[in-house]
Amino acid sequence: MAQIGSGLINRNNLSLDYLTVSIGPEYCFSDIQGSFDKQISLKDHDISFGFRKTFSNDFGYKVAFNYSNFAGKDSNDDNDASIVRNYSYTSSVMQLAIQGEYSLKIGSGNYNHPAANSIYVFLGAGVLRSDAKLNLNSQLPRDNYIYKPVYYAPVIPLGIGYQYDFDNGFLMGAEFNFRYPFSDYIDGFKPPTVVLQNGKTTVSRSNDVMGGLSITFSYLIGTEYLNRH
Repeated sequence: MAQIGSGLINRNNLSLDYLTVSIGPEYCFSDIQGSFDKQISLKDHDISFGFRKTFSNDFGYKVAFNYSNFAGKDSNDDNDASIVRNYSYTSSVMQLAIQGEYSLKIGSGNYNHPAANSIYVFLGAGVLRSDAKLNLNSQLPRDNYIYKPVYYAPVIPLGIGYQYDFDNGFLMGAEFNFRYPFSDYIDGFKPPTVVLQNGKTTVSRSNDVMGGLSITFSYLIGTEYLNRH
């Protein structure tokens, strides 16, 4: 690594602060799933605002608030066409989480260009609130279904991303996210146990999960050089 006087710097000695915004289509794998093409349209999306900090040795963290919209509709259960639900929903989900990050930086830096192009992975923990609006078939056996239109639950976000530094404080990239909530009520309900004619027992498809691809925008608001001997 070149000396400081040459204008180059060791990125491992940098601490950087960013403001971040991301937006993109999002999909909810719930008990009621609409058309995949429709769910990844702009109607079903996720937007996030956050603060990101990177430390030495390529580690960092991000605190983010997410707001997501989802919709779905079923005409029957995939396991047995005789189980007709004709049920639809729309749901808004708010999430607050903190996530740890590890970045693989690409290229060298200088004092006028302290940030870096990078590939990063992240894993975190948080809490979410889902608020589902339900449209129920009048013939649906409501007594056997558990409805919770508003629900709070822990959530685990994880994913991978890439960011490109424009050398003026602005960075842009793409991020694939996957969020696992400890909840089966993103769509507002939990199906009952059903015994089919072949003797097979069906229940909920497990917890609802979310995932999508977002475009990310970041702005560098602070740089600290850690002088090490």
